[in-house]
Amino acid sequence: MMLETLLVNVNTAAIILADITPTPTPTQFAKDGTPLGSPGFLGFVCFFILAVAVIFLMLDMNRRARRMRYRNEYAMAREAEERAARVNDPAVASVADPIDQTSPRSVADRAH
Repeated sequence: MMLETLLVNVNTAAIILADITPTPTPTQFAKDGTPLGSPGFLGFVCFFILAVAVIFLMLDMNRRARRMRYRNEYAMAREAEERAARVNDPAVASVADPIDQTSPRSVADRAH
């Protein structure tokens, strides 16, 4: 009973507010015929410059991410070659391993 009364009151308030709230219509115009509050040509120019800047930033970000990936792939391949050379060459294998012997990575490498 109380919930029904609350719902009726909410619906009544919504109907009253809908009738009271006017719909906005632009009544004032600038000298060039655009409604006041319109961004106009200057707003378009600013937005265009901002869009071009964002596009250039995205291209630069992609270029940098690609470069980091290539560097990482090169470092991993070089490290694998150095490890293979140490295993195959007894003179190089006698030199101390620069990787910490207690790190999980070196423990996993020694297990294989």
